[in-house]
Amino acid sequence: MDYLLLGPEEGEKNEWLADEKKRVLAQHPDAEVHQFYAGDDTGEAISSVLSQSSLFSSFRLVIVKQFENRSGKDGIAKAIEDYLKAKQDDAELIIVSSERSQMKIPKPILDGIGKDGVKMFWEMFENKKREWIAAAFRKEGFSITQDAVEEILFSTENNTHEMKNLVSSLSLYFRAAGTGKQQVTAEDIEQYAIKTRGEDGYTLFSALAERDTEHALLIMKTLLESDSYGAIRAIGVVTSRFRLLESALSMKRKGSGMDYIAANAEYLSPYPSSFSEKGIRKKDIPIMSKAMQSYSLEDTQRIILYLGKMDNEIKAASSELLPIVLSSVIYTISAEKGRESGIDLSLPDIGKML
Repeated sequence: MDYLLLGPEEGEKNEWLADEKKRVLAQHPDAEVHQFYAGDDTGEAISSVLSQSSLFSSFRLVIVKQFENRSGKDGIAKAIEDYLKAKQDDAELIIVSSERSQMKIPKPILDGIGKDGVKMFWEMFENKKREWIAAAFRKEGFSITQDAVEEILFSTENNTHEMKNLVSSLSLYFRAAGTGKQQVTAEDIEQYAIKTRGEDGYTLFSALAERDTEHALLIMKTLLESDSYGAIRAIGVVTSRFRLLESALSMKRKGSGMDYIAANAEYLSPYPSSFSEKGIRKKDIPIMSKAMQSYSLEDTQRIILYLGKMDNEIKAASSELLPIVLSSVIYTISAEKGRESGIDLSLPDIGKML
């Protein structure tokens, strides 16, 4: 049976994948396991594995991840459609996507998978996330304060995969410090972040708030070198920050002071969720204040529209083109305030920095 895994909850999705892989290997100990990534691999590479039986094993398990990053030119959807039409008995295909709706999946793939093969992984409700974090720390031998739980929710992608990684890292950090600490506080998490955090969407927005184009490009270069998916994720965070900036500037135009703005500014979460979030954290107020000086309300609204327009281009870009596309996005925001004016992409190309 073939499967299509959808939704934003990466932790449960990964657990399901691990269990399914164990099941397949238990039934077919000699099975070959192949893993591809849309955006990096091509339909030709996937087709070469899916279209013909293996000479060395009785079964093939093929996993295609980040299907939302496919493009019309890479041939991935076509390779999958051809495989599903052939109905091979010695292979299983698992397609993994963060899409929240089946509407964005090609109909021939949905028809080939069938209703029973489509599995949706939704995020936990907010109260369940808090319970999950507290329980995860208890398993590690720590208790955690409520404000620390909120800090973790704010600092991660709000799915159990990201939260599990952070809980594990924090636990190792506190044990290695040898302080005998038993309770984790928000201050502990902030200190951990200061000592261990690299570049991310928040540091990128900080550079954009200053309109420091060179620094912003260098941050993006660092993100791309460590994890191309992390670079794409950082743009999502930047988009949420500009939506927060839009709310703040709207309030400022109506005469509100910074204290009121910090408490009441609203924005869409950068994480795959259907709710808005509210407020500017105290430590982020200086960055947002600088952004309010650097961009007008009209600039901000133009940038948000531009980021929306570029979203599909960023996700569809090949690994070779992604640095160029992202350098153009950074330059257009920082130097041009969202105005598209025939920029020479070769000038700010991330690949040529340093």
